[in-house]
Amino acid sequence: MQYAQILPYAAQRRDFQRLEIISLLPAARHRFSFPFPPDCVTMSADIHAKGAAYMEHKADRHNWAIRPLTEADVEPYLDIYLNSYPAYKTLDEECRAHYREKHLTELREDTQTRTMGLFEGGVLIATMKLILFSMNIFGVMQPACGLMALEVHPLHKRKGAALEMVRYFEDYARRSGALLTLLLPFRIGFYRQMGYGFAGKLYEYHLPTAALPRPDAAVLAHLRLMQPEDFDAALACHRRFAARNHGMVEKFDEEIRGARGDIQVRRLGWYDGGVLRGYAAYRFESASDSNYTQNRLSVEELVYEDGAILRGLLGGLNMQADLAQTVILRTGEEDFHHLLDDPQDVSKNYIDYGFLQTNVSAVGTMFKLVDGEDFVRRTAYRPFPAGTLTAAFRYRDELADSERCLHIAFSGGRWAVADAAAADVTVTCRQGDLASLLMGSCQLEGMLRLGAASADSGEAAQQLSRLLHYGQKPWLNSDY
Repeated sequence: MQYAQILPYAAQRRDFQRLEIISLLPAARHRFSFPFPPDCVTMSADIHAKGAAYMEHKADRHNWAIRPLTEADVEPYLDIYLNSYPAYKTLDEECRAHYREKHLTELREDTQTRTMGLFEGGVLIATMKLILFSMNIFGVMQPACGLMALEVHPLHKRKGAALEMVRYFEDYARRSGALLTLLLPFRIGFYRQMGYGFAGKLYEYHLPTAALPRPDAAVLAHLRLMQPEDFDAALACHRRFAARNHGMVEKFDEEIRGARGDIQVRRLGWYDGGVLRGYAAYRFESASDSNYTQNRLSVEELVYEDGAILRGLLGGLNMQADLAQTVILRTGEEDFHHLLDDPQDVSKNYIDYGFLQTNVSAVGTMFKLVDGEDFVRRTAYRPFPAGTLTAAFRYRDELADSERCLHIAFSGGRWAVADAAAADVTVTCRQGDLASLLMGSCQLEGMLRLGAASADSGEAAQQLSRLLHYGQKPWLNSDY
């Protein structure tokens, strides 16, 4: 999986903000000791009013230009890519030829994904991929935009190239009509400071295979090992799965091509009336350097239309306990452990006092509202509990370095953008946390309890928390 890589040096330096952000956020110069050039001092904090003009000036100063890559750019692209993602690459001519052909195929065939390059005086110094996703937002498929494989040439770091690309990405998302921008963080703190919040967490279970539910005869009648020619049926099944689950995205072109060609992945399908209703995609992995009979199952996808189908698929995996003694499962369902009689992790890890490890959790996709008011308007279909309340959400636009306020009125089981009149409750939070609150990744009550947000009316805040609650946290495990 490729992550939105931002400056490897940042992982080793605590002052990376001063190196990258300082050149693009002059209005925040009071936060740092690094001196600003004179032309930065006069920049307005309002990015919408003057940010574009500043970026043009900056581009002129650096002689920068951002444009889509073409086949003629493939060799300098490979220089950057292979030096930004060196893991598992031999860097010999065979390796370079493989990635050359891969990149050329992407340029020729992909329609959802655009590969962009930042040029300095005609020299390619940074690249990224922009993906137009179809994303489930409260039960309706909506446009979202993803950032993938952001990378900077090893000798052109520390000049603001990465942040310039992120700015372009967010503008591209706005022009494309996306409600959210999505990315997989190379460094979480970097994106938090740019206004990104968390989607739902991923939970990884490593269990004895025999701990999965046992199948009965009725279950076995629905199970079938899928063949390569069944891939399109699996893709259609996943599309229906995405349409049923808040926060899911449909697979995109590059991801589909990679999955179609991965012959090591096996798929176990659940069929009903000849129609594929769910599947588990998994691979066998060796669990021992000396004993070939010791293996584990690594389940990469669990796709299902309902809980009975999920239990049936887990039952099919249970039957492989003679070949694979343990199984790794990944899910965004917080309550998955309730499905198992014994969800204890194979590590047998003990946590004070008396807690037994069941899983590990991880932060993956981060997202940001492209426009808060537009988000509320275009999700006016979202159902809410009964209640009438007007809320104001105050936050700081991190890139613009300015204070903003989003007013939302709740009434009749719906929400709408409200005017700036007096609100029943005012919530103050980070920009990224606002995205998480409105998408249902977190609960306002918990954020207030932890001090991650504040409110000026405790009683109204409790009502607002109940209104914002959504039955499913957004989660996705797309390979972008």
